[in-house]
Amino acid sequence: MSRIPQGGAWLLAYFLLSSVAEALQAVAILWASYELTHNATVTGVVNAAAYVPGIVLGLVLRKRVDGGHASRQLALTNWALAGGSAALALVYAAGSSHDVVLGAFIVAQCVLSVVKALNKAYVGRVIRQRFPSPAGIRLREQVTSLGLVGGLVGGGAAGLVLETGAAGWCFGGAALLYVLSLASAWRVGSRPDADTRPAAANGPGDEGSSGEENPAGERSAAEAPAGAEVEADPVPEPEQPRGSGPATGPGRGSGSAPDAGAAGRLRLILLYSVPSSGSLPFISTLTVPLAQAVAPGSSTLYSILTVASTCGGFLAGAALSSGRMSSRTFLNAALVAGGVLSAAVAATLWPPAVVLVMLVLNMVMTGHVMAMQVLTNQAPPEDQVGRFAVVRNAVAGTAKAGFSLLAGWLVEAAGLTVAWLFLAVVLGVFGAAWWTVRQRTAILRLVTVT
Repeated sequence: MSRIPQGGAWLLAYFLLSSVAEALQAVAILWASYELTHNATVTGVVNAAAYVPGIVLGLVLRKRVDGGHASRQLALTNWALAGGSAALALVYAAGSSHDVVLGAFIVAQCVLSVVKALNKAYVGRVIRQRFPSPAGIRLREQVTSLGLVGGLVGGGAAGLVLETGAAGWCFGGAALLYVLSLASAWRVGSRPDADTRPAAANGPGDEGSSGEENPAGERSAAEAPAGAEVEADPVPEPEQPRGSGPATGPGRGSGSAPDAGAAGRLRLILLYSVPSSGSLPFISTLTVPLAQAVAPGSSTLYSILTVASTCGGFLAGAALSSGRMSSRTFLNAALVAGGVLSAAVAATLWPPAVVLVMLVLNMVMTGHVMAMQVLTNQAPPEDQVGRFAVVRNAVAGTAKAGFSLLAGWLVEAAGLTVAWLFLAVVLGVFGAAWWTVRQRTAILRLVTVT
């Protein structure tokens, strides 16, 4: 890991503590919801609740998250998370009815969804306002890495606690970690605001941010324009954003015809965001019944599968950031490979094989998600990046919620094997169709590093 930018250590501590708490609570919620009901549909509903409210809020409040003191807002939202986790611990420890506990799970997931939607903007604003561009990029990469590490730690710790049957301790531990993360958020807030620095320190559009959720992270997020709603500076007519056609567009007085293929490329990215983003929550919903089928009554395998899945995401990020694999490779091969690997999960119940296949499956699908996020930054005209990111975030979030519900319903209606085979068919069909797309070569140029 590169040197931490001065003043960035508290932000990194905040992100590490929060990510451990989030993983600790999320793993326990999915496990406990299935243990209480033995119904995968309920587990899918609980999982979907972690996405839907954030989609709605992101669309409704996207123009309002750029106001106020970002670091103070970051601390305020974590109070909501800490309170929600503490309430979960109390409800669970009180031996409440299953309906009350499940309702508390759904409320906690909804709160997490909303807070994550807000925190993405707040963290981005803190980085853009308080750190110069090179240091901010490094810090964003370090935040992504620590988020993955936190997921590994939280997932592993949850498995150990769940093996004792004490899911309530996971919720209590998450509440404590969220409270500790508040101290880091306050220390971030103790640094001078960006508006106290000389005006030249901020480049155009330094106020505000936007970003996309990804339980695995990507390099492109660090390099994306932060101001989703900030009007871009006029682009000289001869220069065009890669693959987007003339930046001026219709009605801008240039007289140049817009790129006829640009709109088609954007629609294609939205279409492929459905299986790309939807596959990971589909897999996470199936992980609980899969662990129960392979090792009935044991939470240890569930924890191992969760950690293996997170490791897969980490490997995908490492492969992309190191240049060992490219976004082009993931776009071309990940969906077909994901289909084959999903079928492999359906074909075996041998624990070592299941763990290995799940690790590789999450690696290839996380890599595809990262590649799609690169396209989200590179494909639209420069003055439409923020708007397109919001639209794609809504499509991706809807796919995550829908695939979570679909996964649970398929397990209950047709069985675990059919659910895995369904995912295999969907990914295989989209992966094969990708090679027939006329604009595939033009899209691949957008992610090719020269």
